[in-house]
Amino acid sequence: MGKLNLMSKAKLSALAMALTLAGCASSQHSEQASTLKNSFFAEQNYAAELAQNDANSHWWQSYNSAQLDELVATALQSNRNLAAAQLRFKAAIQQLGYEEAQYWPQGGLQAAATRESVAGDIDSTARFGANLTWQLDLFGRISALIQAAEANSLQVQQQKHQLAAEVVSGVTRSFFEWQGNQLKRQIVNQQIAAILASIDVLQARVDEGFASKLDVNRTYAQLNQQKALLPKIETALYQNKATLAVLLGQTPEQIQLSFEENLLSNNLIQPVTLVQPEKAVSLRPEISIAHYQLMQQSALSDAADAALYPDISISGFAGLLNPVGSQLSKNDDAWSVTPQLNWSILSWPALKAQAKAQSSLAEAALAEYENTIVSVIAESQTALVSMKQSQTLHEFADKRLFYAEQAHDQAKAMYEEGQMPFLDLLSARQDALVAQEASVDAKIAYMLAKISTYKAFSGGWSRTLVQ
Repeated sequence: MGKLNLMSKAKLSALAMALTLAGCASSQHSEQASTLKNSFFAEQNYAAELAQNDANSHWWQSYNSAQLDELVATALQSNRNLAAAQLRFKAAIQQLGYEEAQYWPQGGLQAAATRESVAGDIDSTARFGANLTWQLDLFGRISALIQAAEANSLQVQQQKHQLAAEVVSGVTRSFFEWQGNQLKRQIVNQQIAAILASIDVLQARVDEGFASKLDVNRTYAQLNQQKALLPKIETALYQNKATLAVLLGQTPEQIQLSFEENLLSNNLIQPVTLVQPEKAVSLRPEISIAHYQLMQQSALSDAADAALYPDISISGFAGLLNPVGSQLSKNDDAWSVTPQLNWSILSWPALKAQAKAQSSLAEAALAEYENTIVSVIAESQTALVSMKQSQTLHEFADKRLFYAEQAHDQAKAMYEEGQMPFLDLLSARQDALVAQEASVDAKIAYMLAKISTYKAFSGGWSRTLVQ
């Protein structure tokens, strides 16, 4: 387990990984089936490897909040999108079974009776038995459709991993935003209480002729400036709960949260740690989804090419002809075997156009795959930069708050000694208020940057959440 603190190393590793994936994407169709299976088993092995490291696969538990742990567990069980993804995966596996069944003879029981009259002659015929049709996959169309179904099932499985990562990151992010907004509300209320107390003292001084009405009006302006922050904070708090409600499959009124006053401060020094970060990026669900989409479109392109050639099949029948009541004779027994070759020569232009269209879709899937690689790498690098800059911002915000509070204390002492007018004290207090609010915002931003970093490197831990 290594800390993400070497930016240049991460960039070089990401670049090497991108070149490796690009080379994999440019392989021929004949190699894609083995690439598909190898990548799948590599993902499973990596998931097993991560399962041995709970600190990484369940990174949100390192924040030591039982409330957050419960929210994440509930979301993974109750999220509607995850439930839908599970059903789509089940359907994809069933569709794969259907395609694999096409390898074998198809058919069933048949019963038919005909009675017709021609020029007054009545003729009756009956037929009862079993028929079958076996299409020979000489040109690989059925095999290609099976490969496409396999790729689709793996793609849907990766979508489950992607959704799980989004659910966990979304719950953690909304939870910390709610905690941060609660902290901001607490600080604003404390500031309002302090200003109200100073107004009482100031009003008494005005009544005694030691202060002017201007000082009172400026203080009231400062008071209402703080009060104006509360509606925005309340709206943000409700939005946080509404987001959590969607992720948990509940309503905002059902979400019950408690304020953990020191949660942000206690977790700011918690480092972001990952197992094999380069590999975690290369196995991001988004890349895997694009990879399997490419495999699916390539297989469908092969199937469209195979449709240009003849369909060769064998059909057969075994049963009884013209059975009469319960009197059956040997002449009633019947069977037949019919080899067939169907070649849609007249449909050649249409089939050729379809094959070209599918080939274009495969090329488009390749371009999307390569773009996904570039986007994921950019996102991971941006997350690292953002986390580093957010930490720097937090450090500067804390220093600003320290000096602003020192200045306010000094201004208060000088005012009480008669060495400073009240308006200068108001300015110093305003600076301290703004600095305190900026410090809280910086804490929230730094915490969210950490969560975004885990999300950007979700190729490992997201595979341990759902089967």
